[in-house]
Amino acid sequence: MKTNLLRRVAAHFLGCTANAEIHVMHRWTRPEDDVRAVRLETLVDGERKRVTLYRHAPGTWSPMPL
Repeated sequence: MKTNLLRRVAAHFLGCTANAEIHVMHRWTRPEDDVRAVRLETLVDGERKRVTLYRHAPGTWSPMPL
């Protein structure tokens, strides 16, 4: 089972378990300030859930952009 920080944060916001199949749909970086973002998707109870998480600093992921 993968247990990295991004997976745990994504599972929290998607409302699924940490070992659920979470797919990366898109990722990008803002070069001027090194903010990174990743768009994730999973199925929860037959319903597709998506969230975009932003990394503002190492070890810090949030659904809120800067």
